[in-house]
Amino acid sequence: MFYRRILYLGQFVAAVLLPTWVLVSRGLLDDGIGWELLVYVIICPFLSIAMLIVGGLIAARGSVRSARAVSWRDAGLLTAWYLAIISYGFWAWTILAVLVVLLTVALFWSSVWQFFTETRARFRGLVADFEQTAQTSGNLGSMASDPASPRVIIIDPDQINGAR
Repeated sequence: MFYRRILYLGQFVAAVLLPTWVLVSRGLLDDGIGWELLVYVIICPFLSIAMLIVGGLIAARGSVRSARAVSWRDAGLLTAWYLAIISYGFWAWTILAVLVVLLTVALFWSSVWQFFTETRARFRGLVADFEQTAQTSGNLGSMASDPASPRVIIIDPDQINGAR
């Protein structure tokens, strides 16, 4: 639980630090100054935006907010994703770049799916509560014959201004 909480709290910090790490490390360690660095200057903000979107989808789930910890599936995918990005900062191998892209897509769709299923379950629970409330209070016809029900007064606007 401790590790999942760290991932929950650190996912937005990682969205800034990890792309910056890739940009700086690629510029200093391997590629130097040139066209390759320009490619990283263009690509790293997209990685940061993708990380913010995934973090937002994860944080939008009610179970994650209440527990203040990501799910186990999120923890595994986030760990693999972060390690792939950190590794790509050291070694500019094509396979690592492909792994980062595949993990980005997998984490995005996993987050969307978990968000959808959790929201659907909460909505079904809300509808069940409404149905239960409607069944216990009876239908509208019995409420109208009940003398304790509140009175409803309808005022026609034409009667207020006078029939002109």
